[in-house]
Amino acid sequence: MVNDHSVSVWWVRRRDDLLAQLAVLLVYFGADLLEDPGTGELARTAEALAGEYRVSDRGEGIRRAAALLDEVAAHLQAADRFRGTLLPVVNRHLRCAVALLVRSRAGLETVAVTGGRSPRAEAAR
Repeated sequence: MVNDHSVSVWWVRRRDDLLAQLAVLLVYFGADLLEDPGTGELARTAEALAGEYRVSDRGEGIRRAAALLDEVAAHLQAADRFRGTLLPVVNRHLRCAVALLVRSRAGLETVAVTGGRSPRAEAAR
């Protein structure tokens, strides 16, 4: 039989793991590695990175990454509003943020491999 305490501990551990994963993923985009980050701190970091990427003149791939970083910041802000009260909802927002960062990273890596050309243009060559 599972008690409420063990379920709560699982949700807290999952949240902490997701926060650590997000901190590591944000390093790829240029953030400093944050020790024991909170959702608010990660949201501000994602927002700042999105601003930097948005004004970059390095191409459309960077601007797409900026839009995804804005979405990441929005999910993290939503998670921060709930703090520790609704951990399943917090974790859902954190999982969405992780998925967006993974998607954005893949997009940037594709742009790097194709030299800034779109994957469709590369396939047509």
